[in-house]
Amino acid sequence: MKIRKVFKLISPVFLFCVLFIPYQIVNSEFIVNWLGCGCPVVDEFGNAVQSNFNANDFTTCFWHFIVICAVALAVFISKKEIQKKWLKLIYIVIILVVSLMIANYFSVAFMWK
Repeated sequence: MKIRKVFKLISPVFLFCVLFIPYQIVNSEFIVNWLGCGCPVVDEFGNAVQSNFNANDFTTCFWHFIVICAVALAVFISKKEIQKKWLKLIYIVIILVVSLMIANYFSVAFMWK
């Protein structure tokens, strides 16, 4: 298999690598100021008062949106690069699983406590 083809087939996963540092900067400089951190708001008795959409929720939504983009890119690539239908399906499922694992890891890594 040619190196270009291998690179093309794994390129959907590179979306996460490319977006990691820019998202980290945007998250700390803008999103937290805009939506607030994931710190729970408590009343005088120590009970959680409200559960507003915050930077942690936004982060989870963002990385799962990137999963959708990665899978869509994998579908597009598989149409051009893979001839057998069962190999296309396996390829797309692998990209989906790897992307979900990375997205879940990044969602936890970016959480504000």
